[in-house]
Amino acid sequence: FEIMEDIIATGIDAKHSNEDEIATFEEWITRYNDRIGLFGGIDVNILCLNSYDDVYRLVLEKGRKFRSMTRGYGLGSGNSIPDYVPVDGFMAMVDAVKKIREDNPYVI
Repeated sequence: FEIMEDIIATGIDAKHSNEDEIATFEEWITRYNDRIGLFGGIDVNILCLNSYDDVYRLVLEKGRKFRSMTRGYGLGSGNSIPDYVPVDGFMAMVDAVKKIREDNPYVI
């Protein structure tokens, strides 16, 4: 995390990727959400290794938790979406994000 202060000092607006292997998304929110935008929060393995229903539920849980911790963030995968991610896993994430947005559309 030491280098992040130098990176933020360069004037960046946001950071992606935020992989759980480095630190949990909650940790990134706690440390930096008041200074930069954060994108990610959902480990690609969640999308790959779980059913549609499980991905949907996990993304709802995590997304709502993240939303309660910060003014705003870009919820998505913690990294790029590689071609081996099942369509069902990706669509479950997208559908859960839409549901979170529908539940409270005016939160910024």
